[in-house]
Amino acid sequence: MTTMTFDTAMFETLHKQEAWKYTNVSAIAKVDFANGGGKISAETISGYDIAGKNPFVVFVNGSFDKEASRLGGGIEINAGKNGTVAARGDSCIPRGESDSLTITGSQKKTVHVLQLITGDSPVACYGNVMIYASEGETISVAETHVGFGDTSHVFMPCTEIVAEKDSNVSLVRSIRGSMMAYHLGSLHVCQHGHSTVQTHTITLGGKIIRNEVYAYLDGEYCESNFDGMYMLGQDQHVDNHLRVEHNEPHGNSREFYKGVLDKNAKSVFTGRIYVKQDAQQTDAKQTNQNILLSDDAEATARPQLEIYADDVKCTHGATTGEIDDEALLYLRSRAIPADSARTMLIFAFLNESLVELADDEFRAVLVDELLGNLPGGDFIRSL
Repeated sequence: MTTMTFDTAMFETLHKQEAWKYTNVSAIAKVDFANGGGKISAETISGYDIAGKNPFVVFVNGSFDKEASRLGGGIEINAGKNGTVAARGDSCIPRGESDSLTITGSQKKTVHVLQLITGDSPVACYGNVMIYASEGETISVAETHVGFGDTSHVFMPCTEIVAEKDSNVSLVRSIRGSMMAYHLGSLHVCQHGHSTVQTHTITLGGKIIRNEVYAYLDGEYCESNFDGMYMLGQDQHVDNHLRVEHNEPHGNSREFYKGVLDKNAKSVFTGRIYVKQDAQQTDAKQTNQNILLSDDAEATARPQLEIYADDVKCTHGATTGEIDDEALLYLRSRAIPADSARTMLIFAFLNESLVELADDEFRAVLVDELLGNLPGGDFIRSL
């Protein structure tokens, strides 16, 4: 095992910056982390191989697991290679060397990337994924991030997408960290003319989760959809931080994040839509919706618009509330028990973020994972 090379002291004061105002990760600076050395059984890994004929790329603590993986054309593993899109943003999350994955060429099947973090002592590691869609190509990727164990760990994944003219990229990220997990991830997107990028970030576990998105619409008629769903409980915190830049005319973007918070869980949504002066006829929308199941739960929303063009249609909004009493009363009037009725309403609220997923197999797995986290989820399965 080797000592991590990043400076943990930076985490001690990070929350003093405006972008991290509501997310305090200073505890990271008090832990001596190491990297490497983790092992996970083949049986455990195979349990995540949900589409047996699809490409399956496995990393354990940032290191490529060749024996557990199943590669295909256009998929390469490189030692220590980083992309260039991330350099455009102002993310404070450190980047470091790991075995990196590059995905190119049209992929007929979804590429499943499994990132596993484990260790008997505190572990910190990086993960680097680069998705490059050339003109007219279509690529679909699903990333699953899972943390194991009772010791602290920090995972800092960075995914970069370059979508050239007329290309189409779909990305699903599922985060299932342990109660000792710090997940500090970033997604960086660069789009060119007439390209489409659709991403979904599903957060169902972890101690502190920071999901950053930096998107640059550098061509005309770009289409972008950045969706997120989260469900957290006791002592869990999620921070979704997005910046979408419209740099050319006729771009469309949608940010749609929704979550359910129980006990003393906390969420932060900071989204900024930036429209350059030349980006006329931009259509951008930003929405954050939250349901609080406890008086101790807390949701903070900071939707923002920064517009320098005069012919645009841009909106933003945020709502936070409790379960609809009228809807609950209606279900109970149909002889549905109160707990089951609450579960149905919560599931319906969150499932709206999953129904848009194009890959049926991965959608089914995420729905099952969501039901597993919901009290009374078996009732939904029985319907």
